[in-house]
Amino acid sequence: MRLIPTPEQQELCDAVARFCAEQITPERLLAWQREPRGIDGRAWDAIAELGWFGLALPEARGGSGLGLIELALLLRECGRGLIPRSVINAIRAGWALARLAPEAPELEAIAAGRAIVALALDEQHARDPRHFLTAIEGEAPARVRGEKWGVANGLSADWHLVAGRGRDGVQLALVRGEHGERRPLRTFDGEEQAVVTYADVPAERRVGGHGAAALAALRREATALALAEMVGGMQAALDATVAYVKEREQFGQKIAVFQAVQHQVADMATAYTAARHLTWQAITRMAAGSEQGGELEHAVAFTAPAFKRLAWTAHHLHGGAGFVVEHPLHYHSERAQALAIRYAPEAPALAAVAVALLD
Repeated sequence: MRLIPTPEQQELCDAVARFCAEQITPERLLAWQREPRGIDGRAWDAIAELGWFGLALPEARGGSGLGLIELALLLRECGRGLIPRSVINAIRAGWALARLAPEAPELEAIAAGRAIVALALDEQHARDPRHFLTAIEGEAPARVRGEKWGVANGLSADWHLVAGRGRDGVQLALVRGEHGERRPLRTFDGEEQAVVTYADVPAERRVGGHGAAALAALRREATALALAEMVGGMQAALDATVAYVKEREQFGQKIAVFQAVQHQVADMATAYTAARHLTWQAITRMAAGSEQGGELEHAVAFTAPAFKRLAWTAHHLHGGAGFVVEHPLHYHSERAQALAIRYAPEAPALAAVAVALLD
């Protein structure tokens, strides 16, 4: 297990950080919220030129052929720099399709940023595939019938990767986005999501082999990547708070000299450091295939609530400044909540840790 980035990995991180510093401003983030994809076309094209969409896609399909660790580093910097969620979701879904179907011809357009695939996995009352109502049946072509909720980029995606149940259990199928009836789903953080109804629509093809195992692996990797985003957000909120308390004055002196402030900043730094170590331990072992069991659950159980606590403390130390939409801190708070709900709910992780400890 190696927790220190290689020179090439550090170069990747530095390049993403430079882009974010130059291109991401509170004014642009507010303006981009009015764009259909949450980002303007010029910025999207610039990201495509940098190769982020194809970073972890096969070289034979126009990607860079890098792995989970490099992808996690990319998303950590995206979380730190507040890259719009539509971009992050497109990168994550492209990786998922490449993991399930590395020969898929659609990957070439995805790597170039000319097309998007969306993950249509969850249903309104079911994340557990044993309770899915969506059906994937028949042959040449298979047909998809059902409804999926919380489909990120679901309104604009060219393809949907749909999970459902077939004659032999859980299956995954690639469906053209235009075949689904797409309705916008309002989210508290403004992320583009959709409810998509597939009314007996044709699938391009089935992907993923054994669907249940493929879906479980896909979810674990998606959770690990969300944790990397969280760590990036924690670092950004901590850095912003340290800078703020060094400048903000009260009673004629910087508030950083007050012991109560120092204690809270120290707690934030401790939480960030622990979350970073747990997250990278889980990701590096997952990438190396050397998981001993429970690393991801431990990381989720600590990092998800730690990010939320850190964000609340950052708001407290910023006073009222951090709550307004013009301040970047509120985006980190929203993402702390949203990522925990969508990818890293702490209750199941805590239950898994408890079971392992009591076994």
